[in-house]
Order: sequence, then C-alpha cells, then structure tokens
Amino acid sequence: MVQLRRPWRLFRRGRGKRVGRHALGQPYVEVERGEPDLADRAAAVLLDRMEPAWTILYGPWSRRFYALGLYPTPEPLVVEARTAQELLTEMRHAEQGWVRHARPHTAVAPAA
Repeated sequence: MVQLRRPWRLFRRGRGKRVGRHALGQPYVEVERGEPDLADRAAAVLLDRMEPAWTILYGPWSRRFYALGLYPTPEPLVVEARTAQELLTEMRHAEQGWVRHARPHTAVAPAA
C-alpha cells in the first residue's frame, strides 16, 4: 500500500486559489449570530400542525422547507420549496398528481 505524504492535496480545488467568504482582498464579513431563521422555523411548525397528512421540516443550512407525505404511496413523497407558500402550492400539486395515479379501492361487500 502506498502512503501519501500529504493526502489532503487530493481534495484541493486549485493551487493558490481561495474560495469563499474570507478570500484575499475581500473585506471581513460579520456573521449574524443567534437564530436568524426564527420566522421560517415558526412557519414550518405552524404548517406541520395545520397539515396532518404531511410532516413539515425546515432546513436551517439549506434554508428550504421540506414536506414528507405520511400516506402510503409507491415511492416516498417528498416536496421541497424555498418559502412556506411555495411549499403549500407544491404539496397541493403533489396531492393532485398522486390522486390521479392512485388505484381505485375495491369495495368490500358487507357481511350478511
């Protein structure tokens, strides 16, 4: 087995090229501390309580809303959007699409 002296070089993007917020020649950017997404998190909690057929999540890193369908589908039903209003619209589209493709239930005859 070959031992590399500096294995981290394999993962570098480019030699001498700095990427990101702290690049050379750029002013320092103050990062807001605390909870900047409180309104979005509260919107996700509210949507989760309003929609019993869905689990609503908010990703603070991605700053996106996610909805997971709780009813049985052939494939997992996951919808994502940038805002809560867009998420509601996408959820309704997903529900309409699923209802169109769902198989009709067979009627069960009552016991005599």
